[in-house]
Amino acid sequence: MMSAADEPGCTTATATLIGQVSDMPGVLAAAQEGAKLVALWPLTKASELSNDAKYAENLQVRQTRAMAAALTGEHVTIADAEYVYEGAESIPGRPQSIVDALLAANAACDAMADYSQTQDPRLLTQAGAELGLSWDDTVLASCRRSLAAIKTGQDNEPGPDRRISRSLAAVTVAADGVLHAIAAPDIADVIAVVLVADELCETLSIPRLFLAEDALRSAHTIYAGDGSGSAGDTAVTLPALAGILAAAARNEWAKHTEDVLWNPEEAKRQAKADDERRNREALAAKFSKPAQ
Repeated sequence: MMSAADEPGCTTATATLIGQVSDMPGVLAAAQEGAKLVALWPLTKASELSNDAKYAENLQVRQTRAMAAALTGEHVTIADAEYVYEGAESIPGRPQSIVDALLAANAACDAMADYSQTQDPRLLTQAGAELGLSWDDTVLASCRRSLAAIKTGQDNEPGPDRRISRSLAAVTVAADGVLHAIAAPDIADVIAVVLVADELCETLSIPRLFLAEDALRSAHTIYAGDGSGSAGDTAVTLPALAGILAAAARNEWAKHTEDVLWNPEEAKRQAKADDERRNREALAAKFSKPAQ
């Protein structure tokens, strides 16, 4: 029996929203960066494979640091996040509240790790529970609608840029729908939805996302509302969220490309060349000064 979330009319409406978001300039610009990254695959060089593995490990450290900072309002360092990622349950001289937030963030990430392969909704609720949330299946109906819409005709997109822009739009529409299904979402809800969005990216075969603390807070502001009622209006919230996710995607995908292609020997040569250039400029400036 079909639920309301799965009715053809709902899927059609979702597909319309996805099409509108996919044409936004910011989403198209992000898709161009994503296409550059995707074009590197399959990776064949050992250095690139190693760089990508290191990127993936660092990504969770960066994600959990941002999540813990947003949850606690405290200054969380990369070192804090690295210690907890590596198994620490306390850090000498650091507030336990930070460590506990990092532990919860890592547990939520780990709970979601298999979602892109299984699409098991229990993983989404488990991840939410790690952050102290209680989500039922109705909250996640938007994810199913977006997945159904994006998979319909996805193979007919004319090129990688358009496929990625449409997929990123689907992720955005899904995230907006989940946040609208939550009464008065708090920052933990936003963080959990970002984890959902990240897994949907993997499900739709586009690169993963990273939202910094300020982006998480900005997303929360959209749905927390200012009393005007705009927080409940998809026409207001969807483009605002799309702007945040598209900017985050564009920056992260450019960084991912740079990290994969990073060559330590070339970096050393470039650093040496930069030092020599600065020395030449300093000498030129010194000798160009008029005599006193």
